[in-house]
Amino acid sequence: MTINTIPDLNDFCAGLFIVNQNRNIIFCNTYITDLSGLPSENLLNTPLANYFSKASNIFIDSYIFPLLLTELVVQESQINWLGKGGKAIPVVANIKLGKSGNSFWSLAVGTNRDKLQSELINAKNKLEEQSQALFLLATTDPLTGLLNRRELLVQADRIAHLVARNSSTFALLSIDVDFFKGINDAHGHQAGDKVLQNLAKILTEERRADDLVARVGGEEFILVLPNMDEENAFLFAEKLRKKIEYQSIDNLNITVSIGLVVSHKDVQKQFEVLLHLSDQALYEAKRLGRNRTIVVPI
Repeated sequence: MTINTIPDLNDFCAGLFIVNQNRNIIFCNTYITDLSGLPSENLLNTPLANYFSKASNIFIDSYIFPLLLTELVVQESQINWLGKGGKAIPVVANIKLGKSGNSFWSLAVGTNRDKLQSELINAKNKLEEQSQALFLLATTDPLTGLLNRRELLVQADRIAHLVARNSSTFALLSIDVDFFKGINDAHGHQAGDKVLQNLAKILTEERRADDLVARVGGEEFILVLPNMDEENAFLFAEKLRKKIEYQSIDNLNITVSIGLVVSHKDVQKQFEVLLHLSDQALYEAKRLGRNRTIVVPI
């Protein structure tokens, strides 16, 4: 035979009290007396409003009791209990309206809830940081911070469609460091990495706000210049080439070869086709002696 026992309400890890129809407290457990810093005889038959902040009483009057009348239950309401010395203590309350008109209150200090909320916020922020890190890892070149080939193709395809819709053009520059293998062989890969990083810095400084800059291979870079015709694209490429030529990176002077192609508003080609054409122009620049810009017509 099972013997059912009635639990001692003073053992509960929550405040339990009963409020009558006149909104006076008619029962409370020790959690409530400890929270208030008052003995039970000082709490019983006193107005509920004495133990909540002014703002909380407004909330209780305008929300909790009207809702109790229609729904009979109010859950997870955050209000402020007045503790020792009138100190406001955040609590979470659950209230149920009984058939007699008495309301049965259960509340707990919101510290753990606030801690949980803080942990959730921290976890959300951490997930956002990790997502951003994964996005950067998937879309950028780790050495230079420029777009990688995959992300370049995604973004450049959008640009190609946009300029076509506006009956405009875009320029595509393939840029390759001349004799880069010799730099690595003579000065080490660390020096080679520094050359690539400085070249990325120059390209980033020279780009316009809507231009794309990417590193697509070992020493090969791509620039996409929306709304640029062939004449201005060639002037831009030559200015860039000369700036690089006159730079010194740890006493190393480098040059670049550039292949240039400009889309034609009357001839629609996929970006990857234009990329192949700019590569052909780049190889021609290499064949003709390097440190020059070659334009391939559409």
